[in-house]
Amino acid sequence: MKKYPVSIFILAIGAFAIGMTEFVLMGILPEVAHDLDISISKAGHFVSVYALGVAIGGPIMTLLTLKVPRKRLIILLVLFSIIGNLGSAFAPSYGSLILFRIIASLTHGTYMGACALLATKLVSKELSGRAVSLIFAGLLSSNVFGVPLGTFISQHLSWRYSFGVIVILGVISLLGIIFIVPDQKDKSVFNVKQEIFASFKPQIILALLITFFGFGGMYLVFTYITPILTDISGFNTGSISWLLLIFGVGSTVGSIVGGKLSDWKLMPWLMINIIILVIIMSIFGAVVPFKIWVIPMTFIWGLFAYSLLPTIQTRLVTLASDAPNLASTLTNSAFNISISFAAFFGGIMIEVFSLRQMFFLGAIQSFIGLLVAFMSYGLDKKKNSRLRLNE
Repeated sequence: MKKYPVSIFILAIGAFAIGMTEFVLMGILPEVAHDLDISISKAGHFVSVYALGVAIGGPIMTLLTLKVPRKRLIILLVLFSIIGNLGSAFAPSYGSLILFRIIASLTHGTYMGACALLATKLVSKELSGRAVSLIFAGLLSSNVFGVPLGTFISQHLSWRYSFGVIVILGVISLLGIIFIVPDQKDKSVFNVKQEIFASFKPQIILALLITFFGFGGMYLVFTYITPILTDISGFNTGSISWLLLIFGVGSTVGSIVGGKLSDWKLMPWLMINIIILVIIMSIFGAVVPFKIWVIPMTFIWGLFAYSLLPTIQTRLVTLASDAPNLASTLTNSAFNISISFAAFFGGIMIEVFSLRQMFFLGAIQSFIGLLVAFMSYGLDKKKNSRLRLNE
């Protein structure tokens, strides 16, 4: 515990609240739809509009707030997130809930990017990857604890109380950031043109493509995991929440493990990680009809899928060391675009292929991410060779 300051864990609590904000609606859509007198498909807009807000609004917010000191920026972002969730809790209509979901979504990407950067400055260089992974563990653990909690509250009280819990978590995080997180003196000169130029370096674009393809392959399957587990594996609907909990535990562990291994050998581990993920999805597709295999495979799948995120985030911060703010936020954009793409493309593919074949399609998409990673690693090798020749 001495390795990491308390500030890291306070930022992780804020990440937990933000993660719960994004994911909780997936578990409470029926209650929201019934209360607002809309269809389930229309209620799904509350999920997609948030993802689009993160993907598009995150980079814009980052550019607009470049000159705001990091601690002050994080405080403002948490404050607006609280406002968005408080408004969601009292939203009387479809339109008002859409509005407050957009407000909350605009803070997501910039918060995660700013916290990832701040985390690397709060610890020694050799612990930077692990510090970033702890922030992402906060985000991902919302799937393990936050979503089941929000679903339980919605089923027994009201979906509005679920957002109330998120508001409380946000307030706890806000107070911790105000009184405990140190105000880092950043001597960098922020320049919008520099940030944009640095964020579109070939290596950064490749890193974002790795996120889209490598990680997105998992979501191509995960979007349809409930019908896969019920129709193919034969689990009853009551078992799905437990299986998703197992996946969530695996993803949280994976985020921490991924951070440690990225501190070891970042690019070699990234490529090994994707190779393992491709193999796991292929095996899972083969054994998914057999219940005895589904439980361990669900955990392993979550572990290696989400160990990618802190590795890619650390890679981006390293590549854009001269202007890392926008680049670090773009990870969340690529992540959310991959989610939206998975829902759209998967919906088309599901009409052509079977549910079981989605595993193999996901493996192919992740394999494309592996090819991009090899290309990026090759560019690193060429650059290092040129530097050695010039010495």
